[in-house]
Amino acid sequence: MAVYRIYPEKDTIIWSEPNLVGTYGNAGKDEILEIGTYKDINQVSNKQRVLIQFDSTTISSVLTSTVVGEWSASLHLSLAEAGELPQSYTLQAYPVSASWIMGTGKRDDQPLNTTGVTWKHRANQTDLWNTPGGDYISTPNSSTTKIVKSNHDLDLDITTIVAAQTSSIPNNGILLKLEDSLESDTTSSINLKYFSSDTNTIFPPDLEIKWNDSLYSSSLENVEAPLSGSDIVAVSIKNAKGKYADSDTVQFRLSARPK
Repeated sequence: MAVYRIYPEKDTIIWSEPNLVGTYGNAGKDEILEIGTYKDINQVSNKQRVLIQFDSTTISSVLTSTVVGEWSASLHLSLAEAGELPQSYTLQAYPVSASWIMGTGKRDDQPLNTTGVTWKHRANQTDLWNTPGGDYISTPNSSTTKIVKSNHDLDLDITTIVAAQTSSIPNNGILLKLEDSLESDTTSSINLKYFSSDTNTIFPPDLEIKWNDSLYSSSLENVEAPLSGSDIVAVSIKNAKGKYADSDTVQFRLSARPK
């Protein structure tokens, strides 16, 4: 299985709680991406969503010049911290329908940074989303459900979204959110923190494009005749190592003998 990893050209979080004078902040340079819901001091539920985008030119180049045959695409985010998780939760991904500017803010900036996308604005303080929280296309979409004992890293198949963004809809990135029922739940708080592309760790988000690049030869070497029938034993793989680098091209040799 061949894997090509693409790293985000931009990512950020947006959240629904403004400050005391109604200003929404930008967090385009924050080291953390947050998805969830939380209560403010007035016990009002607030939402947190992620916007992430990968370069269209790079994706198209990989799909047309590198990939052979069928492929799949998956989005990976590594968990930094999680809190107040329910027994199960569903994360959803949708194509963003309008362009946005990442900005240079951080979540805890005081005063709030307003250089880019926020819950209310997609580019600046006058360029609004049609719907606060980000405009997105409902189809195609992707989702994954986790339970408490799951690995809470995000590994989400977004093949249909990437295919559409390279053919029929613009690539304005992907919006990640909790399912609607949990986002609107006023009785609990859920917080998922993932490393962003600005992390100082080795765990930035990535888009993995995978395809089967294996080849095989039907010729048989050093045998008088091919083995046939069901009485074949001791099938083994020769020259197989335990570990391989991403760049390796590997040849395996199969051997067998009659019973």
